[in-house]
Amino acid sequence: MSKTKIINEELTNDGAPTKREQQLAVDLQLISLLRECPDILHRHPELLAELDVPHHSGGAVSLIEKQVAVLREKVKTQDNHLRELMNVARDNERLATSRHNLALHLFAARDHDEVISIVLDALSRELSADYAVIKLFSDDKEKIQQSAGLFVDVNDEALVAFKTMLAHKNTVCGRSTDEQKTYLFADDADDIASVAVIPLVAGANLGLIGLGASDAERFSTSMGTEFLSQIGDLISASLAVHLEK
Repeated sequence: MSKTKIINEELTNDGAPTKREQQLAVDLQLISLLRECPDILHRHPELLAELDVPHHSGGAVSLIEKQVAVLREKVKTQDNHLRELMNVARDNERLATSRHNLALHLFAARDHDEVISIVLDALSRELSADYAVIKLFSDDKEKIQQSAGLFVDVNDEALVAFKTMLAHKNTVCGRSTDEQKTYLFADDADDIASVAVIPLVAGANLGLIGLGASDAERFSTSMGTEFLSQIGDLISASLAVHLEK
C-alpha cells in the first residue's frame, strides 16, 4: 500500500477516528485493564476457552496448550449440559402449562361428551399423537349400542390384554401387543409404530386412553410417564363426575 493511500485512509470521515485508531484505543484500554487485574485468568479460567494465545514450542504440544485444550473441552461439555438442562426446563414448563389448561377446561365441561372432545383435542395437539382414542367401560347394553366405539362392554374378554396396567394403574409407553393395538385402534392398528396407554381409574376402572404414532420413537419405552399419569388422573376425576349423572 502506498504512503499516499495510508494517509488518505487515516484522514477519512472528516477527522473522525478510523477503524485502525478505534482498534488501537480498545487495545490500549484492554491492556490497561489487564495490568490492573493480573489475576483475571485465575478468577475466570473459562476465559482461556475463548482466548487465542500463541505459544510456539516447535512440533511438540506444550503443557499450556494441553491445559487450554482440556479446559476448552470441559467448558464445551458444561455448555452442552447446561443447554440440555434448559431444554428440559422449557419442556417441563410447557407440560405444566398444558396440564393447567387441561384442568381448567375439564372443570368447565358440561357433560362427558364435552370432556371427551376436550381430551382428544388436547392430547393430539400437545403430545403430537397421530391417533387418539378413549374407551369407556360400561355394562349398559343400550349405552354401548348408542355410542359404539366410545363405550365398550366391561366384560369384553379382549380387556384381559390390559388387565395388569388397569390393576396397577400403570401408564405404558412404547410397543404394545397386537391385541392391544387392534382393540384400541381397530383398522388403523397397522399404521401405528408406537403407543401410549393411559388407564382411567377413579375408584373403579373407568376406561382407557390410547395414543398412537407412526413414528416408532414418539412414544418410546424411555419416555417418562409421570405427565401422562397426572393428566390421566385429571381426566378420570372429571369423567367420574359426569358419568354418575
